[in-house]
Amino acid sequence: MPQRRCPRCRTTKLRLAPFRSRVDRLLEVLALYPVRCQLCGHRFRAWLGRYRKSQRRNYERVPVRCPAWFRLEREPEAQQPEHGTIANLSIRGCLIRTGRRLPLGTPVSLEFQPSPSTFPITIDCAIVRSHARAGLGLRFVNLLRSEERRIRRLVDLHLYNAPL
Repeated sequence: MPQRRCPRCRTTKLRLAPFRSRVDRLLEVLALYPVRCQLCGHRFRAWLGRYRKSQRRNYERVPVRCPAWFRLEREPEAQQPEHGTIANLSIRGCLIRTGRRLPLGTPVSLEFQPSPSTFPITIDCAIVRSHARAGLGLRFVNLLRSEERRIRRLVDLHLYNAPL
């Protein structure tokens, strides 16, 4: 069987997506499952031939180790940035290791440096979605297209081609 590719960006870095509608459930009978590209985010259906359970996340997170700084969205100029380390990253979110606990739903601005020889990547708005041991799970809400491209390149370097 040929390796599946994203129809938009032609990468093979795909992952099963959660069912969103009755149509998804009906097409499951024909072995057509929702799939999401891990680099461009395109969602489409593909014939997989046998049942596979969908994962909790839409995007695979890759392990990274980047210094990061974040601030609460309200009055960002008035406060000192908090320091942390990004432990894993996807095109839509990350886990930042920090001692600071923030309530779920708290908006923050985030900046992290993928390597010492590059400029920092800036995320204008991220939302605290989960608490992990000594860290915060963030979902990116607002970022510039150029920054999104840089994150995609970083994820592409670390993400393996996993067959569905």
